[in-house]
Amino acid sequence: MNKTLIESSKTTMYHGEFTDRKKEFQEACKWLSEEMGFPYKSTRIGDYERLLKTFFNSGAKVPTDGALINDFYLFMQAATEACQIIRLWNTFKDKEHEGLKGRIQHVMSGKSMRAEAIKKNKRGQNDDPARDFAFELNIASRFLKGGYEVDLTDDCDVVVTIDKHKLYVECKRLKSLQKLGHRIKKASSQIDTRIGGNRKNKFGLIALDVTDVILPEGTVTATSDVRLYDMDIQKAITGFAIEQQDISTKNTGRNVAGILFEFSSSAFLSQEEKEPVLGFGRAACMYRQANQNKKSLALVTGFIDKIANQNL
Repeated sequence: MNKTLIESSKTTMYHGEFTDRKKEFQEACKWLSEEMGFPYKSTRIGDYERLLKTFFNSGAKVPTDGALINDFYLFMQAATEACQIIRLWNTFKDKEHEGLKGRIQHVMSGKSMRAEAIKKNKRGQNDDPARDFAFELNIASRFLKGGYEVDLTDDCDVVVTIDKHKLYVECKRLKSLQKLGHRIKKASSQIDTRIGGNRKNKFGLIALDVTDVILPEGTVTATSDVRLYDMDIQKAITGFAIEQQDISTKNTGRNVAGILFEFSSSAFLSQEEKEPVLGFGRAACMYRQANQNKKSLALVTGFIDKIANQNL
């Protein structure tokens, strides 16, 4: 069977002063509280606000040697999560989106640190619904920023209008490689249900966040070369998709136009004679079966560039 892997997004690198990002995050928190009506101080968002003051605050205490590494790790994780919240704020702040408020409420819940949130509970479950909803809104953001109309009220996670076509997107976060086939098969089945018997101008897309598999502990990359960091995380996501082609092919239904694999990472970039830089990258690639459907190929080819390489 012929297969093809289409690169849909080069790594997105966010450039700018940390003070600017901190200000944007404060604006995002204000939006959550005043516009959306959700006090954020007692949620994980409030935890990030406090953690971001660890190193960048006039009254911050200098961590002890023993606490420095842990404090810096928590700071970087908070900065990464803050970038994602800023992205949602930037996307949704200026328009009313039916169905958004309920999802935002879920996004704010849950444990602060991703590495803790994905650990199995006493029942053997490792659900992390807050980040599941955040990923759905992240995918919706990709399409909204690409100029497409998005519906958040359907039973499907995200429904996108592309000209005369409807794209039904099921979003999944993969927490175990062993569950990949099951997650793809389940998403395919859900798409079949959403599309129903009348398939005219209807297509499906599976969006998979594989960050928890590629980088389960949320390790921060330390490097002096931003280009190398860029190449490394793009290589990580494309390499993952290529290695899992057989599983993807076996479990993808006929209504699925492709699978969007996404991966996020953060970095500490030291530079000679310059101040160090904090980096957050988001890389993705699109997998599809080349011989599946010419119309689905045309659809995917049409929106790839528009949903790729987006900044905050």
